[in-house]
Amino acid sequence: MTEELARTGWETASTFTVGDGPRPSAGVLAWWQENTPDNETADTKRSVAYLRAYLRIGGPRLYAGGLFLDRRRLYMDRSVISRLERDGYLCFSGEDSKEHYFELTPAGAALVAAT
Repeated sequence: MTEELARTGWETASTFTVGDGPRPSAGVLAWWQENTPDNETADTKRSVAYLRAYLRIGGPRLYAGGLFLDRRRLYMDRSVISRLERDGYLCFSGEDSKEHYFELTPAGAALVAAT
């Protein structure tokens, strides 16, 4: 994460939350959007850096319950993910799979590629 933040010029240290098992309530999109401020956009250096790091860690499917690590899960930043989804850079999927996940939309792919 630190590498991706530095790449975009963001000079604040990142924080990680790692837990055992899926993050409670994260399989419901409404939970992600509960506290998303209307006046904050997703196309910030911080959001792009977090998104790039999450894609490096989790691959193309960013599991809502947490990105798989060796025996634990990295819980994604709720504010970052909710704004990326709301602004059309990620879509919430997985109704047909064991666990819900976020995927890049074409706009998300362009955002990651452009910055």
